[in-house]
Amino acid sequence: MGFSVPMLTLGLSLALWVQPALPLHIAPLIGEARSIAGTQGDTIWPGFGKIPYPVLFVGKDNSFLFCPAGAAKGFTSWHTDPFTKCAIKIRKRVFAANLKATFPAVDGISTVVIGAPAQTEGSHAAWIATLLHEHFHQMQMGQPGYYDAVKALDLSGGEGGGMWMLDFPFPYADATTAKNFALMAHKLAAALHSPVADLETALAAYRTARQRAFVRLSPREIRYGEFQLWQEGVARYSEIALAEAAIERARRGQSPYDYSALAVNLRTRVLENLEHFDLTQNKRVSFYALGAGEALLLDRIRPNWRTQYFHTGLAMGPLIYEASAR
Repeated sequence: MGFSVPMLTLGLSLALWVQPALPLHIAPLIGEARSIAGTQGDTIWPGFGKIPYPVLFVGKDNSFLFCPAGAAKGFTSWHTDPFTKCAIKIRKRVFAANLKATFPAVDGISTVVIGAPAQTEGSHAAWIATLLHEHFHQMQMGQPGYYDAVKALDLSGGEGGGMWMLDFPFPYADATTAKNFALMAHKLAAALHSPVADLETALAAYRTARQRAFVRLSPREIRYGEFQLWQEGVARYSEIALAEAAIERARRGQSPYDYSALAVNLRTRVLENLEHFDLTQNKRVSFYALGAGEALLLDRIRPNWRTQYFHTGLAMGPLIYEASAR
């Protein structure tokens, strides 16, 4: 009996010291992505650093909301993070630990939802690239009229959420469609590899292959394909462009990450996916490489294309067909 009160007091004291477990490397990585977005990011996409950047990190047992853009209903305030200079709020984990997506997950506000590098991307540098990819989605979704424009595409089939983007019945398994899109991918890779003297011819061949790939599709399938190229493809391109923009950051000793190697790896992956294109197997993910490849091609033939990107009706076609090789 003589020890009951001290033991109870010790137990309560220990309970008060129990804190949610946030992996030590997560906040610095989010801080690095925010720094790139706010500095080098504006050289690629003007205004990129001013877009709200809430990130919901999905841990083992809890979720940690960095830099909330709203009231964060259902979350509890935790502390201010020294790496991002943002408030962190917490709640019990709701989403899968391997998720990496951007959607109105908190307060109806576009939020990056992502698990740890080991659950999603592996390397820390690749995880930073994914955070920038997802932040670009926040920029897309933050454009005036974005949601109305997406609704006007009439692609959801009445589905109220966003799962239609994943489940849309695109004819991935149709042999002719798969063959035509593979040819389109190969011609795109050839244009990207083409020397300047042959670029006009390579561009014409790509446009012909692109038209052939889309002509057999229904109007809704065309709109879906163009939208995926515009949304996911250019987000993948942004990973490359932002990694390249951050190379000097590492050279100046402002970052421990090798962005030069990251940029090469990201660009190489796109080119390899185009050269070994398989629509039937990779389905929707195929549009990532195609759209990124188109953006890289536009860098060659129309360097100012990004100024028009948000005014093309959620499609890459207008940019590709209007541009001329230089």
